[in-house]
Amino acid sequence: MSTIINLANIRYTVRNGNIYISEVHTKFDTEYDVVSPKTGVTKTFNLECSTGPEFDPNTEWIYKSAEGYKLHVCNDAKITEQRAQSYLKHKLGK
Repeated sequence: MSTIINLANIRYTVRNGNIYISEVHTKFDTEYDVVSPKTGVTKTFNLECSTGPEFDPNTEWIYKSAEGYKLHVCNDAKITEQRAQSYLKHKLGK
């Protein structure tokens, strides 16, 4: 089941036809249904790749729609650090 992102309710950027949002605005998923704030049309985006490792604050998770549009979910530095510390504590058994 995909996560719904309504762009009318969050801060986003469009550059070169790509949509950029922060992970602050959604939970991680492999598929998103994105609702356009202007038209109300929904497009489905599937995970295509990432630009780096999971715990790098500069990593972007790139999703692609059937029509070729791209959605970038960008890691947030604060959330990424918290997740990295939680992972490390779990691995060390603390």
